[in-house]
Amino acid sequence: MNEGGKIVPASSLKVHGFLWRMALSPLGFLYRIWLLTLRMETVSLDEDMDLKDVSESTIIVPWHNRLFAAGEYVRRYRKGRTCYGLISGSRDGAWLESFYRWSGLRAVRGSRNKRGAGALRDLARLLRSGYDVGITPDGSRGPCYEAKPGALFLSKISKAPILLLSFEFSSAWRLSSWDGFYVPKPFSKVVVRGKKMSPEELFAEHDPEEAVKVIDAELMKLTKD
Repeated sequence: MNEGGKIVPASSLKVHGFLWRMALSPLGFLYRIWLLTLRMETVSLDEDMDLKDVSESTIIVPWHNRLFAAGEYVRRYRKGRTCYGLISGSRDGAWLESFYRWSGLRAVRGSRNKRGAGALRDLARLLRSGYDVGITPDGSRGPCYEAKPGALFLSKISKAPILLLSFEFSSAWRLSSWDGFYVPKPFSKVVVRGKKMSPEELFAEHDPEEAVKVIDAELMKLTKD
């Protein structure tokens, strides 16, 4: 639902209340300090230009297991832009929403099972209003490194470009989650990689199924495990 330009989560979605957010605030402060210690850098001029291009609303597409550093990328490289990220309407999504708040991102709640179509409409409205949006192509449950068509569908209806985004960590812990989520160690180096693709580039020569495979292949080229 959208009220006065503000995204309002559906009542059926799991959310953390004010007291929970207050109790978790020390973790948020620690997370913010942690991010500030990371040394981010790019590897090529072309990638650097794509990563810093804030001339238009953009759909930012990182793999789910690289989300830890996504908010800090937005803060450092996309100055002056607000980014909304699509996250699950589940209980896990409620935790991720708090995580997003701490990193400076804003959340739109939805998934294939909970108001997914409504969430995509919300994201399209945000893009048309001048905001960036973020979508993990392998979703909230995976399989890991297997792109789904949500970001492409959003690009097609909004005419917004897609920025494929990945991070290479010099030193990180890897969690035993479905995606092997990366947690970069404090003061470590994070190489930021990106490639911008226009809707025309994606759809002029590819049908939707082929375009998903292109996104998957191009994002894997940027991914160093």
